[in-house]
Amino acid sequence: MSHLVKIDKEQFVKDQSRYSLVKGTTEGAPICPYGNHYKWVGYDHETKTFVRFTKSVFLNFVNEVKNEY
Repeated sequence: MSHLVKIDKEQFVKDQSRYSLVKGTTEGAPICPYGNHYKWVGYDHETKTFVRFTKSVFLNFVNEVKNEY
């Protein structure tokens, strides 16, 4: 099981373009501790690694999508 670095709101707002939310079925995405795919997982474009977002950061992405429609 790989360890996902946690990204909180403070880290996220420093450089929002660095991070994105991708489908859990994306190639290379980690498996959850129960052996299933996450539905969504964070991605850090600078380090090219998958990350875990705090709830506030995750909701930021959800609200962006809602505002597009």
